[in-house]
Amino acid sequence: MKDYLPYLVGTLAGLLVAFTISGLLALQETPELILFALLPAVGGAIVERVSQRRSDKL
Repeated sequence: MKDYLPYLVGTLAGLLVAFTISGLLALQETPELILFALLPAVGGAIVERVSQRRSDKL
């Protein structure tokens, strides 16, 4: 479970950003679906990659 923690943190951050953008821009239907599909996955991948790079340097 510990290995998944960076991905989960990134996913939650991406979801928070998606909610914020959706609320600010009042997106509906397809753009909102795309936003909620992409941002959590991209956020999780980015945080996981950064976490791996930091652990490789130590």
